[in-house]
Amino acid sequence: MIQNIDTHDRINPSVPTSSKPLKLKRTKIKYYDIFPERHDPVRGETAVWVAVITQALMDALSKSQNSEALHFKHEATTWLTSNSQNFIMVCTLAGFDPNYIRRKAKRALVSPKSWRAEAGKGNRYAERKAYRKRCREQGTQTPNDKSQGE
Repeated sequence: MIQNIDTHDRINPSVPTSSKPLKLKRTKIKYYDIFPERHDPVRGETAVWVAVITQALMDALSKSQNSEALHFKHEATTWLTSNSQNFIMVCTLAGFDPNYIRRKAKRALVSPKSWRAEAGKGNRYAERKAYRKRCREQGTQTPNDKSQGE
């Protein structure tokens, strides 16, 4: 006989499943203190559909000449500029107006702007480079150097 399990209560981190609080290793924080908000499955699903649209935009704006990337670029461009039921459903589930997304995608495809800095040119690269330089001057190791040296 199959039992009906209420998955919402089982995965809800704000409600403890037993009378004893679950303790994590080397800490006294209770696991339900980490997640102050109640689990919202709709918010997670919305994030997935936003990620689908974002990935389609990244594929459509890709500069790669790889045959596989060119295939995905063509499919993503067609999907973003079409009026297919699939596109409309994904935009609706993401909480966006399909016409708005289509209009923005077309604008991005006509005049693409760099959404990512070239290798070795971004702000984070300069910050990490300065950090490594300071560590070398002080004679300390960076966290990455420690794991490689062991």
